[in-house]
Amino acid sequence: MALTVNAVTVDGQNRINAVYRYDGFGTSWTKIKGPVTVSGTFGGGWGLVIGSADGATADQEFSYNGSPFDWQFLSLSGASYAVTDDTVYKRSADGSAVLQFDGFEDDGSPLWSKIGDSSFELIGGRFGLMARMPNSIDGLTFLYTGTPGKWEHIGEKGGAYAVSSDTVYRTEPHGNTVFQYDGVGTSWTDIGSPRGGTDTLTAGGFGLIATAFVANGLFRYRGNPGNWERIGDFSISCAVTDDTVYRVGANGTVFQYDGSGMSWTSIGRPDRVHTLVVAGE
Repeated sequence: MALTVNAVTVDGQNRINAVYRYDGFGTSWTKIKGPVTVSGTFGGGWGLVIGSADGATADQEFSYNGSPFDWQFLSLSGASYAVTDDTVYKRSADGSAVLQFDGFEDDGSPLWSKIGDSSFELIGGRFGLMARMPNSIDGLTFLYTGTPGKWEHIGEKGGAYAVSSDTVYRTEPHGNTVFQYDGVGTSWTDIGSPRGGTDTLTAGGFGLIATAFVANGLFRYRGNPGNWERIGDFSISCAVTDDTVYRVGANGTVFQYDGSGMSWTSIGRPDRVHTLVVAGE
């Protein structure tokens, strides 16, 4: 399932003003939403979801239907969202329940069903849906089994998380090291960290990317514990597809990783980019 990078942009007054989708070549981008104030952007293989903070649509979420400016009402705003290859999940506004999107009725009304109780955080990816439960800062790491109400405890609390095509990653709560889930029980492997600790994690088919506290850059995990390669400068936002990495430069331009060393290619700036999100069609 091909993923495309999408950009949330801001104007000269730092006001979020639009959403653009990369056309896949050169520096060509297409506006798909705007002018609009976006309250949140979420993406995955299933597609792209945004929240609105404007007028009559404030506190509502919409899913992209594949054509510019064609969006469908998905939900009243929840506490947070996660997108996997199959569907969208959300935490209820008070964090007391996890809900799964089950499709649209004939009249276009969205259907949601409860699959879990109190949660603090949701992270989705090709491997599945992960949550920190219960709804507290001490929440442990759980993986959704696919059956409503059944979650598997797979690990301790993490700081940052990422879900890739085949596993889950989490940092130690203070970012001192990164752990990779071994796929069974509560077994994880310590894979180290860029120098000084890890700030954020982003994963996809291309691999695992970390931003570093002290080393001030983007680092790619090379598959062996302790082996992290610096591939670029620190970025306010980065996104990983099946074949590359995207990051936002200091002036809001988007760069695409060339695949080796520190080499990146500019793919333009529809406006000053604030956030990158990858999503399927």
